[in-house]
Amino acid sequence: MRSRLVHVVALAAASVIGLLVPWAQADTWANLLDAVLRSAAIWRLSGVEQGVVHRLAELAVFAVAGGMLGNAQVHALRRAGLQVTGWVGMTAMAVAVGLVGSRALAVALGLSPLMAPVGMGVVLGLAQAWLLRREVHGAAVWLAACAVGYGMAGPAADWRQETWRAAVDTGATWRLSSITITAQAMTWAALALCMAIGGAFILANVRAQALPAPGSRMPGALGQFAVLGLALPLMVALEARAKSPPPREMQSNPPARMQPRPTRTWGGGAEPSPSGRWNRAPSNAGLENASDPQGAEPAARVKPII
Repeated sequence: MRSRLVHVVALAAASVIGLLVPWAQADTWANLLDAVLRSAAIWRLSGVEQGVVHRLAELAVFAVAGGMLGNAQVHALRRAGLQVTGWVGMTAMAVAVGLVGSRALAVALGLSPLMAPVGMGVVLGLAQAWLLRREVHGAAVWLAACAVGYGMAGPAADWRQETWRAAVDTGATWRLSSITITAQAMTWAALALCMAIGGAFILANVRAQALPAPGSRMPGALGQFAVLGLALPLMVALEARAKSPPPREMQSNPPARMQPRPTRTWGGGAEPSPSGRWNRAPSNAGLENASDPQGAEPAARVKPII
């Protein structure tokens, strides 16, 4: 029992430290790589191309951060007796695609990019639970732990931004440091607690006999490349939609409705004659009918007196 508690604490600490170390400098490294890629471009990049380059830089940096997280976790799992194949690669891919894809989706939908860790937690939980299903019973608990633990960073960052803005507006600048510390404590405490709960569950439900592993690691690698192949075009499309100019507003004064075509009043009609020929009616018949809506006879009209 004591050794299991030690392994649970080690797994939670590895999750927090493995994410805390690269997370603090990830955005800085992403901006630096973005600047290097832009300067290496041969032609001048458009707004959409600059956004795509920035997403690719974030994807590379967060893939490295996910690899560091997966490496720290896999050492803790090995000490507990779990040999999970492909943990580092799957974790790196899930962190990069989940976080960068969630940011691109949030920007395209007009939401706050600070809520991106929620999507990363769901993607990372799905990827790691897929690997744990062979070793433990009830790997869905680890999925829930990842979704809540990593996802709490989103509401914490949103709360920090709103509270920071309110403190600056009211002039309470002395609260800024406490707001930052509180947000960070919420983030890392929630992650450590959820990882401890999920780790305690999976270490207590290890299978007596692991499910047979696939004969080759190639399907797992192909699956990761397939996810990247689907995620990259989707992020490019979302970036293009976010950078596209807004549609033109509709004209406030719509064009006037077309007036109906006037009815022909000349030429009258044609009536058959007793001889079989067609005789055209007088040309002033239409004018008389138009001036007299009651249909009175011309003889009954009163002539004006001059």
